[in-house]
Amino acid sequence: MKNSLGLLGEMFAEGEWYRPLFMYHPDAIYVMDMAGKLIYANPATERITGYTLTELQEIDLIQLYPEGERNKSLTGRSAMGSKKQFDFKLKIVRKDGGLITLAVTYLAIEQNGQRVGIYGIAKDITEEELQKRRLHEQEKLYRSLFEYNPAGILSFDAEGRCLSVNPNLEAMTGYTSAELHDQPYTLMFTPESAERLSRRFRRTLQGSSGNFEAQLLAKDEQRIDVNLTCLPIIVDGEVLGVYMLALDITEWKRQMQRSQELTEQYTSILGAVSEGIYEINREGRSVFINQAGARMLGYQVEEFHDVYNHDLIHHSHSDGSPYPIEDCPIHKSMREGIARAVSGEVFWRKDGSSLLVDYRVNPLFENGEPAGAVIVFKDVTSEDEIARQKKETQRGLSARAELLHLMSHEIRTPLNGVLGMAEILRDGQLSEEQQIYMDELLRSGHTLQSVVDRLLDFNAAENGTVSFDSEAFDVRRLLEQSIESLAAQAEASGLSLSLRIQEGFPRELVGDAGKLKRILIGLVGNAVKFTPRGAVEVSATCLVRPRTGTGELARCVLHVDVQDTGIGIPADKLELLFQPFSQIHSVLDRSYEGTGLGLAICKRWIDRMGGTIWVESREGHGSIFSFTLPMLCEEETPPG
Repeated sequence: MKNSLGLLGEMFAEGEWYRPLFMYHPDAIYVMDMAGKLIYANPATERITGYTLTELQEIDLIQLYPEGERNKSLTGRSAMGSKKQFDFKLKIVRKDGGLITLAVTYLAIEQNGQRVGIYGIAKDITEEELQKRRLHEQEKLYRSLFEYNPAGILSFDAEGRCLSVNPNLEAMTGYTSAELHDQPYTLMFTPESAERLSRRFRRTLQGSSGNFEAQLLAKDEQRIDVNLTCLPIIVDGEVLGVYMLALDITEWKRQMQRSQELTEQYTSILGAVSEGIYEINREGRSVFINQAGARMLGYQVEEFHDVYNHDLIHHSHSDGSPYPIEDCPIHKSMREGIARAVSGEVFWRKDGSSLLVDYRVNPLFENGEPAGAVIVFKDVTSEDEIARQKKETQRGLSARAELLHLMSHEIRTPLNGVLGMAEILRDGQLSEEQQIYMDELLRSGHTLQSVVDRLLDFNAAENGTVSFDSEAFDVRRLLEQSIESLAAQAEASGLSLSLRIQEGFPRELVGDAGKLKRILIGLVGNAVKFTPRGAVEVSATCLVRPRTGTGELARCVLHVDVQDTGIGIPADKLELLFQPFSQIHSVLDRSYEGTGLGLAICKRWIDRMGGTIWVESREGHGSIFSFTLPMLCEEETPPG
């Protein structure tokens, strides 16, 4: 087998036993002249490259090398001018387009003391290189997890000597990695943690991981509470050491301690109050009850937990008739998100007896949605009190019925006749003095008529015969008209009367426009009446809740504040404010006389419509009368 070098053929001729090594070697073995021309190659070369020997001899070998790889081959051939052996790595493109990596060794071929060619031995290390790259990437990943982990990480050998720590552990303790290297783990933890840590270390060396709380000891002797996780370091199935991951929980434990202290304080406070207090979730199940509440209802605190509240204590009226949950003020308040005060209802004890209670419902919210309620109640059951209230109620009802009958038949009819005749006389030929007398007669008559109307309104509100409309109305126009009706009176008193409506206020509401207007006029009229100087401001907002279904009206809550700079209300008189026939200011100044029914009527109407009215006042500094009313609206508030 002669070739242009002559050497290879001579080698095979002199030693035929070289041929199997050349022919069946798994690595590519080939011969090149010093110019890089391929002279011969074994079958493995054809298998690795995908080309036959003839193809390799005919093509330009440059096309085997991807960008940047040809110079490696040139560098190798150049080195063979002086070296006997040169090793390097080289990427080539197979005939099928695949890219492979080869570990190449060049050996010099000499003849008669002169270098005439190169033996090339190429091993396919593509898979090995891929594995190395993956291993390197994993090492970088693990190094990143070690370096940047939010927990402090320590590693120890099997004897408990520190091998390494990450930067977070250095920052936590104040020690450097060099200071901790080769130190025992006992140096880094408080003596109180030593025994438990030692047991955990031994178990981890047996291959069992674990988690517990311990205290690191910083360089400045500060104690750091940590959640410590111990993991075995396993190599080739053998446990060589222990990893410890320390998560700083010092601040969390401090907050938990503070939370526990606050909980104990709140529990003590709730346990000390005489009123019963309990909480229910959005499903109506009891979450909590204080000792006073449990005692009044005859339960142990634990018995009252996670039970359906309405069926437990509020299932029936006082006469034993069923109390539908949809009528229950507690569940109405939860659905509508409105606080309510309720008087004279019945709660049922564990033993089946009942107690008369006054209670207040305060809705709870989560992300703006109703999430439950807190109910504060007190037992107002007393035989003497019940008897006295019943007697007074019966007497009051009897007197009011008699008064209503008298007004209807003995006062209102002749009064209408007097007013009618006065109107006729005023239009006749009267002197100036007579005209003045007639105007005063008509004014007094209309005032008396207003008193009669208010008494009738109050009686209707008290006995439940009043009815409420539910129609759409222009709420802005209603507010403006209510204010305009009192503008002249305010101007005559030198007062500033203004209206402020929240941006994005609904155009229409659905409810009783007539009752709402009379409530507004009553409250604003009172403010003007009791404000000798300064200003009266009315502000209105409306909270619109999301629709609950297609085609349904949106639920909303109308909130109105009437603020004045008037004479205010004494603190000890506030509780009388909404009671009928209560004339707080007339006792102090006769110029403020009235029926004492205006606010009482407003409160009863608002209560009947599911709303709430309240007042904030300081004597000499003015008052703020506020009310809320649940309503419906045709459209939701536009985004603002």
